[in-house]
Amino acid sequence: MNMESDMTPTYTVTQLCREFDVTARALRFYEAKGLLHPAREGMRRRFDNRDRARLALILRGKRFGFSLAEIGE
Repeated sequence: MNMESDMTPTYTVTQLCREFDVTARALRFYEAKGLLHPAREGMRRRFDNRDRARLALILRGKRFGFSLAEIGE
């Protein structure tokens, strides 16, 4: 976890992949589908607490059998 200037914790792709046992490709896919909205620093993505919570909900929804379209609603 990193801290931005306003003291909001941010997470890298690697950190979220390790924490949630997903691939970087999965995070990019969820971003492409509009489910995650990381900040960009050049070519790097920075995820905040909201993105982290949304990822947890996405994965929980998948476990319960919801489609990504349903999760997005």
